[in-house]
Amino acid sequence: MKLFAIYVGGEHPRAHIEIHDMRFVVADTITDTHAALREQWWGTPGTLHIDCWAEIDHADGYNVTLRPERWTGAERLYYVNLGGYDPTDFAEQHRNMFVVATSLSRAKAKAIEAVAGWKDAHRDDMYEAEQAFALDTMVGEQFHIHLTPSLPARPLKFKCSYKPLK
Repeated sequence: MKLFAIYVGGEHPRAHIEIHDMRFVVADTITDTHAALREQWWGTPGTLHIDCWAEIDHADGYNVTLRPERWTGAERLYYVNLGGYDPTDFAEQHRNMFVVATSLSRAKAKAIEAVAGWKDAHRDDMYEAEQAFALDTMVGEQFHIHLTPSLPARPLKFKCSYKPLK
């Protein structure tokens, strides 16, 4: 089984623009995630689509695997969604990141360090993490995230393309 991070979008009857969310699903293939994504969808039926997805098999210098036994290491895998503002764009900007850290506060700090050059952040010239949570709470009882150091770190491999899930 693999851990997939999936950026979904669609319409909502009370929204004026398309809405988006990040979903995490454990499955063998990206196609095997479709039923779970449809089940989780709260928007207008028939409008759900995938915009981008990645198999989370490496993050922040660690290989990521799913195993039935509990992870006993101090490190945890976190998803961090950073938000802030660009003075040339009429919208809030976001960056999705996967970091390994020993606490939620350290994960947020590591993510913010990675975008130190950004301007016009929320406050104090820094982007604040709007949302960060340990992915091990998303996997459930059957599988647990295990982290193995693997240097050099490599960037997340992702695929972005419009895939309707009608």
